[in-house]
Amino acid sequence: MTMTQSDSSELEAPESLQQHLAAIVEGSDDAIITKGLDSIIRSWNPGAERLFGYSAEEAVGRSITLIFPDDRMDEEAGFIARLRRGERISNLETLRKRKDGTLVPISLTVSPVRSANGKIVGASKIARDITLQRQAIERQQLLLSEMRHRVGNSLAVAGGLLSIAARQADSVQELVKVVRQRLLALASVHARAVDDPVGARPEGTALEKLINSILEPFSGGASVSLDVPELHICPAAITPLSLVFFELATNAVKYGGLSEAGDGISIRADMHDDRLIVRWTEDCTTKPASGEPDHVGFGTRMCQSTVGASLAGKFSRDFSPNGMTATLDLDLRAVTGLQT
Repeated sequence: MTMTQSDSSELEAPESLQQHLAAIVEGSDDAIITKGLDSIIRSWNPGAERLFGYSAEEAVGRSITLIFPDDRMDEEAGFIARLRRGERISNLETLRKRKDGTLVPISLTVSPVRSANGKIVGASKIARDITLQRQAIERQQLLLSEMRHRVGNSLAVAGGLLSIAARQADSVQELVKVVRQRLLALASVHARAVDDPVGARPEGTALEKLINSILEPFSGGASVSLDVPELHICPAAITPLSLVFFELATNAVKYGGLSEAGDGISIRADMHDDRLIVRWTEDCTTKPASGEPDHVGFGTRMCQSTVGASLAGKFSRDFSPNGMTATLDLDLRAVTGLQT
């Protein structure tokens, strides 16, 4: 469409330009706020209302520190000093406080506002909610940490499996065969502990079968005692339980009850009302990998997070001179998918 001269003149008129800018401010998803050099709010758009929870009537005329957390109050003095020097602050990541008291991460741009004679009289602020970006970064960091953790375990696990296989093999050929079988079984178990977003929906399985399938690559000739009830595990619980048991078995092979110095493990599960209590006990003069009983490593944090988020439960480990006991206190409904 070609703009006529009259159309162009109308758009260039000051009143029309102001209306155009006002429409942009009103329709913006970002919070757009103006304030004076005294930090008093002069304007507050609908985006600011949505982001911070205060209406324009509640915010205009009050100090901008209304939305500052207590530990961020000194930021405003720095902003004002920089504005007086004519500086523009771009994409500063900080925190602000909503009306309900919750904190929200924002990306903030602050620009000086000048009068007709060029004097700086205030500032305009554009604040963007970056909660989703922060969450994405945190998820990425968690995945990278888990990947580093798993890669770091690989050689130790392979060495542990080799030691287990060596106890059973009478020749090099037999050793190669046993190691290959255990690595293939290990790959199968590892796949169970990773979600397949495009795969078919998995079926449930029995608790005993799940534990046995995870232990099979690791146990070798080690003593394994398993005492669990006949309990069907729902599909949603398979991955988190596999992840936790896989982590425990991996550690047991490296320096616990399934290592060369270990005397085996026992696993007992009991149902109490609406809870399933699983105790994994290792007979071995063992200690945490860090050497500190109170140290909480990534593997433990991962187990705690998995059990808490997916199974409405708690995960803990206790060390003694004779070994280690890991306890899983789980919501029975989350494990079975049935109402108790």
